[in-house]
Amino acid sequence: MANSSQEWLEKAISEGHINKLDYNKFTYCSKIGDGGFGTVSKYEWKECELTIALKCLKADSNINKDIIQEFIDELMLLRKVCYHPHVIQFYGVTKVSSGFYMVLQFADGGNLREYLRRSFIQLQWTNKLCIAKEIAHGLMFLHNHDIVHRDLHSKNILIHQERAMIADFGLAKQMEEPSMASNSIICGMPAYTEPNCFVNNKYKRDKKSDIYSFGVILWEISSGKPPYQDLSIFMLGAHILEGNREKPIKDTPPQYVNLYEQCWDKDPTVRPEIETIFKTLKQLISKEKSIQNNNLTEYIDFNEGLSSDISDIRDYAIRSDSHASSLYLPDTINIGFSNIDCQKVRLLR
Repeated sequence: MANSSQEWLEKAISEGHINKLDYNKFTYCSKIGDGGFGTVSKYEWKECELTIALKCLKADSNINKDIIQEFIDELMLLRKVCYHPHVIQFYGVTKVSSGFYMVLQFADGGNLREYLRRSFIQLQWTNKLCIAKEIAHGLMFLHNHDIVHRDLHSKNILIHQERAMIADFGLAKQMEEPSMASNSIICGMPAYTEPNCFVNNKYKRDKKSDIYSFGVILWEISSGKPPYQDLSIFMLGAHILEGNREKPIKDTPPQYVNLYEQCWDKDPTVRPEIETIFKTLKQLISKEKSIQNNNLTEYIDFNEGLSSDISDIRDYAIRSDSHASSLYLPDTINIGFSNIDCQKVRLLR
């Protein structure tokens, strides 16, 4: 680690700004994956009864100094925002001979892309809207602290106990920092990247760039699949710059479609503020719940009417049990139930 970066980290630890945790308290479980500057692994922290993720910085003398700085930048930002329920929790750092590790909250549901692949068929629109609202809530918190994430995509949204959390602040920046430009083809995932970055690799990504990325995520939540998966990276830039976007999915609420189409507009000035997005998603959730409640009320009213009809039929059957026609009553009732079941299905649709 570069001297200046190590000095900053050691000072932050000594002054109590960052917790230094004992590595021997952790038990290794498995590797989760590789990041830009090291690996991420799953551990058990038995003392606290927590499952955690350790994100390491490789102990490599040849490691790029920019990578080291990204590690430090992420630490600096995480300590400011990690207490929000929709931002990944940061517990501190630990050190072994191989280098420093960030000690982070472990997400039992994996990332959003994995979660959608596994669970999409079971998700109702209320569930999808809640996921979107939680991400918006976390992003609103970042933007209110003048932090631009700059690398929002479905693999950087983690799901823990059915709750969405923003993670991976390796490219995030404070608004007042002078250097915010980067080549977005190299840094980040192009499908979610601000279109202006395709024509200007020195374009300074800002809050509206995050809004663009979030718009793509909103579409992904509605579809359950990654964006532009049939296009190569080389074709993607031109495709997006020509104004092409993913098509709305059937039965998506029109207001939701309108929202993500505003978010991914080529013109940053057209894109809404995160507060507006958050408010709109809350309204959509209320509307969806109201529709569900109305359907439930209709279903209950229908069944109450059905109970009354069955009582009338039963009374008639008792009065008529001396007649031969009563022998056929069970079949009549079965036919009635069959028709009623079909009506229930139509109501629930």
